Amino acid sequence: MQKYPEVYSLEESLAILDKYKGQITQDQYEQNVSIIGNHAIEDIFLNESDIISLIEMDTENLTADEMIQRLRDKGEL
Repeated sequence: MQKYPEVYSLEESLAILDKYKGQITQDQYEQNVSIIGNHAIEDIFLNESDIISLIEMDTENLTADEMIQRLRDKGEL
């Protein structure tokens, strides 16, 4: 399991998402911006691991339950 550093701002989370922008559609990108922003309202800032999970859900059409199981299988939950 790779350890990603904690993130402390919305801007940091969005900068990470921008690294993966080419892997998803514009609609998926905008949806993820919204998800990240909604978490940030609650002072929860997604790190790279969290954003990779969002990208995997988009690109592999995974449900939240499937993603949770995948993370459990990898020992990340």
